[in-house]
Amino acid sequence: MGKEEIDVKRRRLLFGFVDTLRGKTEAVPMAAASQTAPILAEANDAFAAGSFEAAILKYREFLEFERENAEARQRLGESLYALGRYIPAKVEFERIMQKNRSNNRAIVYLGLVMARLERVQKAAVVWKLHFDPHNVALQRELNLQIALVESVVEQTEDGEAVDESQLPDPVKVAEAVERALLA
Repeated sequence: MGKEEIDVKRRRLLFGFVDTLRGKTEAVPMAAASQTAPILAEANDAFAAGSFEAAILKYREFLEFERENAEARQRLGESLYALGRYIPAKVEFERIMQKNRSNNRAIVYLGLVMARLERVQKAAVVWKLHFDPHNVALQRELNLQIALVESVVEQTEDGEAVDESQLPDPVKVAEAVERALLA
């Protein structure tokens, strides 16, 4: 029996409209084939329940069949991030950004990963790519963190290395952005 293709564009249009009416803005992964839909449903349920270990397993299983599903890859990265597995999370967000440099959610999380890896300068560089006029609180927080990092970098004379101790505390940077992201 061949795999049954699902009209993803029509389905996303419908669910996108319903989600907009409900005030929900985050994209939920959708399967392109009927054989992968149950796997993705389990992954989405585990993610929604905060069972990130189970979500990771199911999203990885799903991505074996549908490698190009950016929303599933995003959720996989977020699950890895939630469990403190920053290097594999970084890999997932970078994969998303290779395909779409303007994916705001991947930009935010890649910057968060960089901050958690104590690379706040790189986090600031990544966050400069973010632009979302609909989420003013998050945009404002990212701009603030970028400015704090750049103020230290600007004080450094040409050719001198940046004094890491003068940079903002990476944990506090990540926590501030996480709060704005959840608001």
